[in-house]
Amino acid sequence: MTKEDFFRKVADILEVESVSEDTRFRELDGWCSLQAFGLLVLLENELGVRMGMDVFQAMETVGELYASR
Repeated sequence: MTKEDFFRKVADILEVESVSEDTRFRELDGWCSLQAFGLLVLLENELGVRMGMDVFQAMETVGELYASR
């Protein structure tokens, strides 16, 4: 998956028009636990990354999520 594809899927999950590497996803309006779960599922299903909640909680930006692959 390309970075652009990943960012597009993240934007869909977060229900925003677009995201960038520097987007601080937890600071977006409407951030909720369902979106967090969606991001975790995306990481596991699309990138093969299984991540514990402690690691996920430490991440702040979309770029950090993508780099976790």
